[in-house]
Amino acid sequence: MLVDLGAIQRNFCKLEQMTSGTCAAIVKGDGYGHGMREASRALRKIGAELFFSARFEDALTLRADLGAGPRIAVLDGISLADMAETRARDIIPVVNSLEQLHVISAVAKQTAQRIPAFIHLDTAMNRLGLAPEDDERAEPLLASCSVQAYMTHFASADDVDLDLCHLQVSRLTERAKPLPIAPLSIANSCGVFLGSELHGDIVRPGKSTFGINPLADADNPMEQPATILAPVVQIRTLKKGDPVGYSSTWHAPAPRRIAILAIGYANGFMRDNSNRGSVVFGGLRAPVIGRVSMDLTTVDISAFPETAVHVGAAAEIVGNTITYREVAETIATNEHEAIIALGRGCKRFFVNGETNV
Repeated sequence: MLVDLGAIQRNFCKLEQMTSGTCAAIVKGDGYGHGMREASRALRKIGAELFFSARFEDALTLRADLGAGPRIAVLDGISLADMAETRARDIIPVVNSLEQLHVISAVAKQTAQRIPAFIHLDTAMNRLGLAPEDDERAEPLLASCSVQAYMTHFASADDVDLDLCHLQVSRLTERAKPLPIAPLSIANSCGVFLGSELHGDIVRPGKSTFGINPLADADNPMEQPATILAPVVQIRTLKKGDPVGYSSTWHAPAPRRIAILAIGYANGFMRDNSNRGSVVFGGLRAPVIGRVSMDLTTVDISAFPETAVHVGAAAEIVGNTITYREVAETIATNEHEAIIALGRGCKRFFVNGETNV
């Protein structure tokens, strides 16, 4: 997996230019499979000042890598056991429940200091976040916080459900009115593209920073930073009727030339690609045949001239021809899952790390 850090930087700058407020760097999921540490350092070089991770341990890694400058927040929040290190490393919790708010309140009383925190108000997801019925009990506890922002998360911006998006903005605005004054953080990647009235003061575009298409039914306005290649390790000639792979799910309908690639589901190339995915050599497609196995995938190269594909040749898994979206749609998932799986399973190399935009 070759990751162009310059593309990640340019994507972030484009998103920054679309909002009048703060653009946060969302680097959860190991930077959506592109490498959290390397991507975060590249984003810091171009001025990113607010980072969100999902897990506390990732926030600690970011602080060690990025130094004392930027704000670093944890979307999952912080436990009481982690509060001492949270304060020592200047990590900001996102408060998702009354229980977490009580933890912060107790620590604030012990230390006689207000604790910086983002306050997550759930407005439709019914996942993390304070529910409306929590507000009355939460309000007096917020005096223990230095509230960085009130945030919510769109449930259906990806589906361009504008009615629900506007309803969520209205709910967040109304619930924040009686609370201590603080900015609002609303739009995710898709929300950024749905209009400035949905942005809030802090936008949190995660997937679009990493080149995942934020538009449901349009060409991707972002750059795909990752190129994923797999080498050919063997070429074979089959007779009519010869099977390929586990359970013999494919048989040659006529004499065929096949190439075996050094990639499989251990590398994030999902088993659901079996008999349905494709790879590319020199701009031309070769279909996946047979079952994708743990470390190997077989493709049909019968349509290629014999000299076009050879042992050591590189097959494009993702790149100029095969988009993130195509990879995901082939296996009936979203781009996040497909690219994170490939990013975890493939060795990563980084280019343009010193690029300034």
